[in-house]
Amino acid sequence: MALDVTRVKKDFPLLDREVHGRRLVYLDSASSSQKPRAVLDAMDDVYETHYANTHRGVYAIAEEATAAYEGARGKLARFIGAATDRELIFTKNVTEAINLVAHSWARHNLGEGDAILLSEMEHHANLVPWLMLREERGVELRYLPVTDDGHLDVNDLDRLVDGVKLVSITAMSNVLGTLTPVHEVADAAHAADALLLVDAAQYVPHLPTDVAALGCDFLGFTGHKMLGPTGIGCLWGRESLLESMPAFLGGGEMIRDVRLDGWEPTEIPWKFEAGTQPIAEAIGLGAAVDYLEALGMR
Repeated sequence: MALDVTRVKKDFPLLDREVHGRRLVYLDSASSSQKPRAVLDAMDDVYETHYANTHRGVYAIAEEATAAYEGARGKLARFIGAATDRELIFTKNVTEAINLVAHSWARHNLGEGDAILLSEMEHHANLVPWLMLREERGVELRYLPVTDDGHLDVNDLDRLVDGVKLVSITAMSNVLGTLTPVHEVADAAHAADALLLVDAAQYVPHLPTDVAALGCDFLGFTGHKMLGPTGIGCLWGRESLLESMPAFLGGGEMIRDVRLDGWEPTEIPWKFEAGTQPIAEAIGLGAAVDYLEALGMR
């Protein structure tokens, strides 16, 4: 069935306004998308009827907030085909998701001479953390080139991936919109005993996503590009990898026990979610998933 664009447009309050005397036409969703009324209403409902901190109280609205927050996690996990909700970590955006992997996995597993394979079409979020790691640890960075028509050039993939410990690529260019052959890269990475991290900031909002089918080990995406709020994103990682990684940030909620002379981390995913989380934003992102699924991910 064809998408009823006129009906969909009515779901977005901001599109009712005028700019310079003309009805607003918004064409910058690759940078950040507008929010449908369903997302705005879901966030308003949090603050108006059941806002409280999550995982900390045993009173009614605290339990409601926790259930709604964890319910959003479950929606997002299912939306990308995760095997379990435990594999879905809330972050503030894709940038933080990639930095989490750089800090908690790469810094503890890579050293001087180890290689990471990127591509020349990466967003700064998937370039700068690895440049920083190169400065700190002396890792080698290799790059898959881009063809003249804007696609990833995989002709030398087998040579470039040889000896690499991590491959980190985008699934869809934020500039060109071109899709990268993630399955092919995943096969080559795993044949070389490397892990694959996928920046799916542009991919998840537009295409059905199944992390198992993609063959990745980590995948990051963000709420504000998929009709959700700002300040909320996700990192998916294979359960065994996440369990082996140390915490990213220290603070409340990510601890099982704390003493004056030591501490113990809690289990995943909360081990990576220190402090009070963006509760309304997570619930709003869950509402965005509901909206996208109602439209149909085709």
